[in-house]
Amino acid sequence: MAQAYVGGSVGQGHSDSNCSGVATCDKNGTSYKVFAGYGFDHGVSIEGGYMYFGKAKASDFSGVALDSEAGGPNIGVALNVPVGTSGFGLGARAGIVSLKTKVTGSVVGFGSASESDTKTQGYYGVGASYSFTKNVRMDLGVDFSKAEFGGQKSDLRMGNVGMTYTF
Repeated sequence: MAQAYVGGSVGQGHSDSNCSGVATCDKNGTSYKVFAGYGFDHGVSIEGGYMYFGKAKASDFSGVALDSEAGGPNIGVALNVPVGTSGFGLGARAGIVSLKTKVTGSVVGFGSASESDTKTQGYYGVGASYSFTKNVRMDLGVDFSKAEFGGQKSDLRMGNVGMTYTF
């Protein structure tokens, strides 16, 4: 039976950015995603939304800091299958995301500047779910993509927990 759904989740994002030569480096930040989709028979859905993989931060003792963050709109397909009749389910998703990578540099006493670059990238993810009712489901998942800025590439990951409401 075909059904429309909306959802959102929040969690922790991670970037494998190169932090060599800096005093402090935090590659983890708050991630989130919001989405809407339409499910067809056999658990196959199309969905679109917005993914934000979080912000990585690096600084040194001289007052120089660098932040990078990545996010953008996405569209893809998802597969969700029930595990027996227990309410549990497993899922997978894949698609493309218009990933905007923004880098901001600052120097104490001199201010800051930022620059961004947007690239279309692939993404994929896996997850598990538990349906509380016919319409309300809790989701636990991890999504992956790749950011690119100035010729440098960084693998991105977000682990999130959220809710989905089916109409």
